[in-house]
Amino acid sequence: MKKGKPKQNILIASPVRQTAPVLREFLESLCALERTTVRTDYLFVDDNEETASSDMLRDFVTENEGTIITVDAVLNEEEDHQKGSYTKDEGGHYWQDEQVWRVAGLKNQILKYVCEHRYDAVFLIDSDLVLHPRTLEQLVSTEKEIVSNIFWTRWQPGAREMPQVWLQDEYQLYRRGVKVAEGTEVDNQTIQTEVFLQQLHHPGCYEVGGLGACTLIRRNVLEAGVTFDQIPNVSFWGEDRHFCIRAQALGFSLFVDTHHPAYHIYRLSELPGVAAYNRRVRRAEETITITLCMIVKNEENSLSRCLDSVNGIADEIVIVDTGSTDRTRQIAARYTEHIINFEWVDDFAAARNFAFDQATSEYILWLDADDVFEPQDREKLIALKRSLDPAVDSVTMNYNLSLTADGRVAYSLRRNRLVRRDRQFRWIGAVHEYLEVSGHLLHSDVAVTHKKDKVYTDRNLNIYRKREQAGELFSPRDLYYFGNELNDHGQYEDAVAYYTKFLDTGLGWVEDQIAACQKMADCEAARKRPDQEIAALLRSFAYDLPRAEICCRLGGYFADREDYRKAVFWYEQATQAIRPADPIVPVNEAAWTWMPHLQLCVCYDRLGNRTKAKEHNTIALAYHPTHPSMLYNEKYFREMDEGSVLENA
Repeated sequence: MKKGKPKQNILIASPVRQTAPVLREFLESLCALERTTVRTDYLFVDDNEETASSDMLRDFVTENEGTIITVDAVLNEEEDHQKGSYTKDEGGHYWQDEQVWRVAGLKNQILKYVCEHRYDAVFLIDSDLVLHPRTLEQLVSTEKEIVSNIFWTRWQPGAREMPQVWLQDEYQLYRRGVKVAEGTEVDNQTIQTEVFLQQLHHPGCYEVGGLGACTLIRRNVLEAGVTFDQIPNVSFWGEDRHFCIRAQALGFSLFVDTHHPAYHIYRLSELPGVAAYNRRVRRAEETITITLCMIVKNEENSLSRCLDSVNGIADEIVIVDTGSTDRTRQIAARYTEHIINFEWVDDFAAARNFAFDQATSEYILWLDADDVFEPQDREKLIALKRSLDPAVDSVTMNYNLSLTADGRVAYSLRRNRLVRRDRQFRWIGAVHEYLEVSGHLLHSDVAVTHKKDKVYTDRNLNIYRKREQAGELFSPRDLYYFGNELNDHGQYEDAVAYYTKFLDTGLGWVEDQIAACQKMADCEAARKRPDQEIAALLRSFAYDLPRAEICCRLGGYFADREDYRKAVFWYEQATQAIRPADPIVPVNEAAWTWMPHLQLCVCYDRLGNRTKAKEHNTIALAYHPTHPSMLYNEKYFREMDEGSVLENA
């Protein structure tokens, strides 16, 4: 009988200083590893500060026939006392050099153990990683002498996810001297970086210049002298870099395998994501699937920009055309075959629901043609698609409606943007429709940016007027949005009437009630009715705590009348307002940050209090360091101070 290939003996090893909840997920993922072609043993260096973590390690090796060695057994007294400071929080991990090289010593002891016990290879892994069950088998199958399994990390909160592998130097994601396109070196570096990162998102095994934290290393590499020892004439930070330099100097290539990305619990807030990762692993799917649904009409100027921003992310694109007469359909055909006609019936919800009914993927994403995912949000969407827990029913995203001249978000709100298809959520409302959702919501950090490229029309207003003439009974929400359309078209008297009808119902979303008061005040200001204007603003306080937007509006009312004492009162209230906790609530960031301080600077200056004026201008600048008004004020105060010095000289 023909014998099969003998199984390889692999040591799974890790120096462990970890919190118990993270360690539990790490150990459970080790238990789940497939072992078809390998035999495995465990070796842990217990460097824990938590007793619970040490106990957990002991229980694990008892059940799984592993070995624990203590720090005392592998480091001499001097090395152990050089423990250094290592801390971590939501911002990141913070290491001192002493701690880095202490860990290098622990890893070197593991490598020595591998050679002494004649293992074929060591799988050296950090204890804050959660592995796909196929990870070890996949790494072994590459037959590479040094190969890491890919994982991705946001090194700073809100930053782009980055890999633990690199191409050159300390952490460089491009190769110097490689010309990939015409243009400057910076352009080439940017292009190379993007190409490298995109490559790592596709399953494969790729040569790299540096790696670490989740690596299979063959014994012959260790016998050749590759260790984590510090190279004295190299200033690069981190023991993994010195390992990689020594390996390449001795002729060993470095590789990364991207078939089964691990999940990195870099900060405690990422611990809940393990459930989503494991659930997806059990389903044997890398990501959720997404259908993009859009309704369009004459969008030839913006449609390609929108679709380019989701190209390669949406698994299916459904375009519902409500009567285009330009090149919209030809442009859409470059991206999808699913282009469907829909007879327009003055009902946006009907059109959107029809589009949703055509979708076949697990989730539905909706956009308008003048929406776009900017590059940083496209990356976030890719990461969300990969990590989303399929138990989530709806994902909300920021909707950036306006930006300042320097690209800051001036006004945004949240929309339910990505929803499970099988929940059959429906759109409601012929005009200013909304998607009614329920269940498990996730408030993501992904943003959709609105890039309006058409002039506003009276389409929506005419729909409301037709419904009004037909005697249709409006819902509270329709009353509010009818008022908005009238306001936008300068029909202020009718707008005030509809805002009043809406508020008098006592129904509707409290945020709409507050906004109706502010918009009614705008209408009354346009009609030059100051008593009614201020009454509308004050009415907003009946619905919730004072909002910064309303307080700033009241401050402006009195400042316009040169009543700076009252203006100061209301602007001060704006600085002390309590921001709504619900992320769905739309806010004007300027009113909650720099704007009231800028206005307080002006008001205090008018009142002759230069000290307070300067104080508030400084605060405003901290929020918005490039704002021309604050910079002008800073120069103004500086010149005033210099003039005072000259007068007193």
